[in-house]
Amino acid sequence: MPILFGQIVHHIIEQTIVHYLQTGEVPTVAELVNRARGQLNAAFIDSTRNRDLWIQKPNKFYMMQEVYYDGKLEPAIVADYKERMHTIFENFLHSETFQQITASKGSLRIGEPEQFRTMKIDDTQVFVVMDFHYFDEVADKWIIIDWKTGGESDDDRQQLALYAYYVQEKYRVPLENIEVYNEYLKTGQRKKYLLTHFDIENTLHTFQRSVLEMKKYQADIFTNEPIDFEDFEQTSEEWQCLRCNYKELCVHGKGK
Repeated sequence: MPILFGQIVHHIIEQTIVHYLQTGEVPTVAELVNRARGQLNAAFIDSTRNRDLWIQKPNKFYMMQEVYYDGKLEPAIVADYKERMHTIFENFLHSETFQQITASKGSLRIGEPEQFRTMKIDDTQVFVVMDFHYFDEVADKWIIIDWKTGGESDDDRQQLALYAYYVQEKYRVPLENIEVYNEYLKTGQRKKYLLTHFDIENTLHTFQRSVLEMKKYQADIFTNEPIDFEDFEQTSEEWQCLRCNYKELCVHGKGK
């Protein structure tokens, strides 16, 4: 549910920005809430009534993890997200980012939001999906925005550092000409990160280390064939099992 909700919110925000840039129209909170509610209901219907269709074509239908494993959505979860929707979209429309878009439309060069972009790091293809970025001609700055529907995370800074590195490489601009922000829609707070070259170096080091870790699970690097199933160690941190999509591969779905 948290991932699905975040995806729906991000998609609606993208549509709202594109529609505003094309027409100058700003929707109401109620309109955005109704759109999100409709998409959540469609996902629930798919998960509960179209299981066989999802098994045949999993990329064409939704399957909510909670419904797949538990057979239902807890009423408390449904109530929480119904209440959260209004706050999220109200904070988006009043966010500093959206206010800047509506106030400075002529001086902003908008990058395509939510598009798959790629770059190479040490011969490894990396997919970068930025929520929103634009060039402010007045400030002579590239601005990167990442919308968050949940709470603050220790990974937020590093995620934005990767986006900043992409902009550096793509547009050949110095880090000093790039500003990065998180818009935390649940609280309405906006956080700016003052990235340094150390942040970029640390992000690249983390990436390189992660690639090496993942390659340990390749039996053949040319065909990308994995090692045997039994060689994938199971986690000892059982809290991670709660949201794991592969619980049924484990004994009793408990990861041990």
